[in-house]
Amino acid sequence: MSSIEVQMYYDETNNKDELTTKYNCNYFYIFTEFQALKSVNHNNMQYSRIITLFFFCISSLAALSQQDIRVFSEPDNFKKGYRIMAEKTKPGTYTCTVTFKQLVGYNCSEGSTEFTATITNYGAQQIALITPIENASSFSLNYSYSYTRGKNISKLDSLFPHLLPIQVGKNMQTSGVYFVGDLIGKNNANFYAMGFKYQLGDTICATRAGIVYDFFDKAEARHENELFSTKTRNSIYLEHGDGTMSKYNILSSIKVLVTLGEKVLPGQPLAVFDKPEKDYTMLLNIFYLNLKSKATNGSNYFDIRPRFVLSKDNTNLAVANTLYPLVLHPIEIITKELSNKEIKKLGLKN
Repeated sequence: MSSIEVQMYYDETNNKDELTTKYNCNYFYIFTEFQALKSVNHNNMQYSRIITLFFFCISSLAALSQQDIRVFSEPDNFKKGYRIMAEKTKPGTYTCTVTFKQLVGYNCSEGSTEFTATITNYGAQQIALITPIENASSFSLNYSYSYTRGKNISKLDSLFPHLLPIQVGKNMQTSGVYFVGDLIGKNNANFYAMGFKYQLGDTICATRAGIVYDFFDKAEARHENELFSTKTRNSIYLEHGDGTMSKYNILSSIKVLVTLGEKVLPGQPLAVFDKPEKDYTMLLNIFYLNLKSKATNGSNYFDIRPRFVLSKDNTNLAVANTLYPLVLHPIEIITKELSNKEIKKLGLKN
């Protein structure tokens, strides 16, 4: 008798606001036992299966339904093996890594020790096929998985133009942003963000086209002389077509103008400053995932230094503590990320 153990392990890491999550059997184990009734040819074997599920919850069974990615296996009757499936429940792209702890008597279509899969669509999708090896004497399958927010990128266009994140015709004031670890000697050479100053009633606009994969607008108001913290930070997250991601950290109250999963256009309003506050600041951080490299802080996420359309003939790095008057959102930049169908529908022409 052989057994199949599908193992998930949980060991959360805190990179880019816990974008990387791993699971283990602290949540649950699934054991499937089967016995070969015929040993002539594996393709002719019939199996008597006993499936036993043991649930051991850390907090509650509700934690299971909160997974962004669920990986599971199901029988493949045609190949007499198994299909490894992944199911996504939230917007945006994830990179899922499956690691085999045992793979005996089987071949995997994606590799024998570990493989990664890009998960983009909602619902279940096949990410690997497990097929039996002819004349194998025993069969055992044991794997774990982890998933990470984002698409794995090895190369990107660092010169891609971004719009300044405010309405056309407004003035855009920048401010410097520093990594908090610098204050205590924990430098992060990878860190880069740019601050933008607004006025009451101003609108934060998208610098690029993208999918809204998360947002938070319930942060507490900051008290006098209180520094920026997670409890006083609202945020909007976008994933762009090339796999880069943008995080808009907003240090005051906002009214969010987009919905989860919505595709937004370059320059489209994301949120408006609708309540009186002591200041109106947004910190923009743009980053990407590269699983083959590690930044100085040990993360697989790398910040980029975006080029902005600063004026009609100047697309470059924004300079901190600088006023950029009469912001432009050129049509050729807006349409750069749109399909011909979208351009026609919106009545835009270069």
